[in-house]
Amino acid sequence: MNNNINFEIIKTKTPSAPSFKINGITVHSVYDPVSEAQKWAAQVMDGINSEGMPDKIIIFGMGAGYHIKALADFLKKDNKEIKIEVVEPAQESIEFIKSNFDVSELLYNINIIVLDRIGENQYLYAPAISQKLELDKGSILLCELPSYKKIFPEEHSLIHKLHGINQFFTPSSFKVLVVQPMYGGSSTIGNYLYSALLNLGYDAKILDFSKFYDAYKYMGEFTCNEDHVNSLKQSLFNLMSEALLSSVFNEPPDLVIFMAQSPASERTLLKLKGMGIKTAYWFVEDFRTLTYWNTIVKNVDYFFTIQKDDFFAELKNIGADNYHYLPLACLPDFHKKINEINEEDRTKYGSDVSFAGAGYYNRKNVFAQLVDFNFKIWGGDWYVGLPLSLLIQDGGKRFTEEEAVKIYNYSKININLHSSMWHWDINPNGDFLNPRVYEILACGGFQLVDRRKYMEGVFEDGKDLVVFDTVDDLRKKIKYYLANEEERLAISTHGRETVVKNHTYERRVREIMNIILLGSYEQIKYKLETRKENISKILKETEGNKELHDLIMQFSDKKSLSVRDIVERIKSGKGRLSKSEAMILMLWAIKSKLVKIEGL
Repeated sequence: MNNNINFEIIKTKTPSAPSFKINGITVHSVYDPVSEAQKWAAQVMDGINSEGMPDKIIIFGMGAGYHIKALADFLKKDNKEIKIEVVEPAQESIEFIKSNFDVSELLYNINIIVLDRIGENQYLYAPAISQKLELDKGSILLCELPSYKKIFPEEHSLIHKLHGINQFFTPSSFKVLVVQPMYGGSSTIGNYLYSALLNLGYDAKILDFSKFYDAYKYMGEFTCNEDHVNSLKQSLFNLMSEALLSSVFNEPPDLVIFMAQSPASERTLLKLKGMGIKTAYWFVEDFRTLTYWNTIVKNVDYFFTIQKDDFFAELKNIGADNYHYLPLACLPDFHKKINEINEEDRTKYGSDVSFAGAGYYNRKNVFAQLVDFNFKIWGGDWYVGLPLSLLIQDGGKRFTEEEAVKIYNYSKININLHSSMWHWDINPNGDFLNPRVYEILACGGFQLVDRRKYMEGVFEDGKDLVVFDTVDDLRKKIKYYLANEEERLAISTHGRETVVKNHTYERRVREIMNIILLGSYEQIKYKLETRKENISKILKETEGNKELHDLIMQFSDKKSLSVRDIVERIKSGKGRLSKSEAMILMLWAIKSKLVKIEGL
């Protein structure tokens, strides 16, 4: 939509009911706006009478309010108590309307949502709009002032899609596969994402390639020739890609989400696309350090990043337009405050100051200057000399995620220094927030973190956490907050409230699905509605086979049905198998064998 909106009052042949133009397009009839409004309202009422009474009516376009008043009068006359809500696409237009038309009574009796000209930011606005309009609650009739559809096409399309999504989409009807790498931090994030999908009711599965990691590490035992080792590793990567395709062929998901460094070869991605499966890749890495992203982004439908600005410029330069910013988060069911203190754990994991993470170059240099504190360092890759080596816990072994929760809870101060392989101590230009930012806060831990660009407007320094800029600054703040427990606890309490409210993996799932459902609206709607139609069709076709019909009838309330669903239901049952059930299990076994053969 244009940045400027122009308005013009128009006299009509009905002096008491003027019209107006928005950007040159007439909003109401120039002959008789009131009569036009009554005809519009009558058509809406015909729809209500034929399709049933909705719980709410949403009207796209306030206009001068003639059509809204006419509809309200019809509803009152028919004794129909239906809530009316109005969506106005721009703040400028609602202000113009309020200044030039008598709509005070209407505004008092209806709820109005102003979009404030969403433009290209529809993905950011969409969740808030859905929440304000409560599109997921009850039956809703969506209608629009015809002229507004022409004046505000982007906003109209967004509202139409959001309404449609809430009509045809349920998480349980959508199959998602999360693909993990062999190792690394993104694997842990993938586990959290998978848990969030399940928590929200998605039909989710996870493909974990961590069992291949031992083979990956073993490659160097066969030869010391680096080219040969790389060739062997590529062969292993190809094997994992084939394993993925075999799994997908057996029961195709609607969406495959690849975590960073998972086996997403060009061939694999093209095969998935050819099967009509949507693909997304969450690149939870620093784009400056790992650059393989330029071979991935062009072959996936959606590319999610934890960086923007410079990264977006790079992506744009290579012709990509499918990228979206998606920061990390916490999983409140897992990252939580420990209320029942375990003294043994507190002794082991507690300290005045702690750090949990790998021993990167800059961290070793900074932490060597903190050895005079009661300081515990957890994690691997800490090859250091005295006196810093005395602070390394458990011999420098990797800690589990469960142990991390204990460290964050039992430490008075959790230091979070983002890693860098190039800076002596603190990166002055750091941008993205690492997982530790969110996880420490969710555990109710107090956090001292180096300044990061993307923290601004997300977490408040001194209220949710405390930021340090230099090593001297870090030392001063450690001393201050160890001496001021009450202030420290107040900050950690507020930080936990902020992160749990705004930055959970459940929320990230909603953001991912919001982008995908809006971006692939027609394809996904067609796929899911076709499944629902197919269930009705199968029920009709099996009326002559009582066994099979009764089996399918168990899924009549679902929006989708797969052979796997039927097989799993049969396997979970008790008693002797019917002839139909035995036949389905046999055919499923044959299909699985054939898929494995075809995948070779």
